[in-house]
Amino acid sequence: MLYSILLFYNLKMFSVAAVQSAFHEALVQDQDVDIKNYVLAYQELCKFCSHLGGLFSFVVNDLEDKIGCLNQLVTEDELHFSTVQNMLNHETSNKLVFSGRSGSVTLLRLHRGLEFIILFMSKLLKLQPNDSTKRSAQEAYSQTLAKHHSWLIRNGALFAMNFLPCQRALYDQTIGNTSVEETLNTMPEMISKASKVHERVNNLLSDYEILNIP
Repeated sequence: MLYSILLFYNLKMFSVAAVQSAFHEALVQDQDVDIKNYVLAYQELCKFCSHLGGLFSFVVNDLEDKIGCLNQLVTEDELHFSTVQNMLNHETSNKLVFSGRSGSVTLLRLHRGLEFIILFMSKLLKLQPNDSTKRSAQEAYSQTLAKHHSWLIRNGALFAMNFLPCQRALYDQTIGNTSVEETLNTMPEMISKASKVHERVNNLLSDYEILNIP
């Protein structure tokens, strides 16, 4: 019984190495992004978000819904949803961008969330173990996701971030038994890969005039 509990606990822990690997595999061709590996990376990032406190549960649920939507689209039609460029070309050509199950708009929402996560994690690297993480989270949020949210959501999110722990405690509660030193050594490369993926998706969404959809 105890083994099962520990196994479940470890499965829910966040792995920087897993995100780094998935984002690396997501970089395909010259400027395209593989959707399956993008989703794999984001599933792991959801584990990180799930450890930020109960007030972030609505964020995690929303991300998981969007990840599930992309997963289903790839499963049902891998020919048109294998990469971001294939998906955007298919949905724009067939006027599916504003349909009820638009992969393009779903990706856009995840894309904006990824910008916040990348910036927040970059700021975490600059903190000392006992430094509070709330200001880093609030600054990252204000510079990214906040501009896409209503006043009510913005204030709720900023309030929730007041309860984030110090840097060391945040690492301890998100990575489990993984060495903090190992995590810190891997994070710069993970952030670099995530940033490259984000840049490619940003360029593709811009090329297909989807980037600025409200």
